[in-house]
Amino acid sequence: MTWTASTCTTPIAQGAHAFTVYQHGLVKRTTAAGEFVRSGTFAVGGYDWAVRYYPNGDSAAEAACRQPSLVLELMTADAVASAVYELKAVDQVTGERLVLREDKTAAFDTRNGQFSCSGVQFVETRAFLAGDFLSIECIVTIFGEPRVSKTNKMPQPPPPPPAAETSDVS
Repeated sequence: MTWTASTCTTPIAQGAHAFTVYQHGLVKRTTAAGEFVRSGTFAVGGYDWAVRYYPNGDSAAEAACRQPSLVLELMTADAVASAVYELKAVDQVTGERLVLREDKTAAFDTRNGQFSCSGVQFVETRAFLAGDFLSIECIVTIFGEPRVSKTNKMPQPPPPPPAAETSDVS
């Protein structure tokens, strides 16, 4: 009998970006609801990204949207991407990271000439703003298209997978 085999792998690209807003009180006072400050652009997985910070919320129209917001924006023009990302605020007192948005998949599409983003609202606390600055961390993971290898002949069948360990509870 002739055996053949192929494999499937998914390329993964991951990057992190730190965005610090200095003189936060001044930025908050001089930025209207619906306006934002944008981080520098950073590249992950062949795409350019930025973090938008809306100090007074991402909408002037809806009172519910006036909470501070963080948004991941796809900056690459005419692109479609799917990303898993996490946004964290750094506690300036303890250095701990508070997850504001856990790893969830979001779809981005800039083909229509509009910005494409996904984000989260959060409540600012004194711990986040100690020293009058806000530190945000964004971790982006891009999963490429699965790649299947060329089929190769094998001299013998593949070995069986290792046996699952069982624990005996007494």
